[in-house]
Amino acid sequence: MQNEIKKVYTGSFINAEFIGSVLEENGIKFLIRNYQQEGLLAGWAPNVIKGDASVYVFTKDYDKAMLLLDEIKESEIEE
Repeated sequence: MQNEIKKVYTGSFINAEFIGSVLEENGIKFLIRNYQQEGLLAGWAPNVIKGDASVYVFTKDYDKAMLLLDEIKESEIEE
């Protein structure tokens, strides 16, 4: 079960890249799915409603990743 992945974020691709950089700095491997890019490569323009990208991590890293995301949200609120 260690190789299963879980979604930690869905939203803008820019935010997904930022989250990916934070995860990488903390030694967490991740995957970003860019739905718009996937659609364009497939030859059609996707109608994305819930966000154009998602970030996934391995299940074993999920709790640590969520703690990091909570820290990011808290720091945004304080500013």
